[in-house]
Amino acid sequence: MRYTVPALFVLFAISACSKNSSSTPSSGVSATAGSSKYQSTTSVGAYSASLGELTIFSYSGSGSDSTALQIDIPWPPVVNQVLPADSLLTLSYTARSTEYDAYSLAGRLQLTVTSLDSTGHKLSGTFSAIAHSTANVNDSVVISNGKFSTAYNVSP
Repeated sequence: MRYTVPALFVLFAISACSKNSSSTPSSGVSATAGSSKYQSTTSVGAYSASLGELTIFSYSGSGSDSTALQIDIPWPPVVNQVLPADSLLTLSYTARSTEYDAYSLAGRLQLTVTSLDSTGHKLSGTFSAIAHSTANVNDSVVISNGKFSTAYNVSP
């Protein structure tokens, strides 16, 4: 995962320090990963103008039973079309201490933004992926029926 640790800290810091008290809490991220259902308990989005991307980070569970899913989307996204392959369009899924990554350039990730409110800073969409373990390329997980709906913060 390209930005896992920095992204976690940045996203939670941005979320915690947001001065926009009227922003709606995120609705979350859900998907089927292999034979498991994933439903986030916490999710946050952040748009970085300097990086030219929006990152959605979601988390579920606690301790060694935790699961995380991160989606990086190039900005601005096209709405109601499968996003074209781009080096910035990536997905990372971590379960049971194993990290799986999917890249759109490798044809392993399909994502569609179904709604975008750039004034109210809200985004929703669908995704599917075949993600491979970062430690063992022969280990993979199919992620299907993915949905996200989140508010996002904006940073320079």
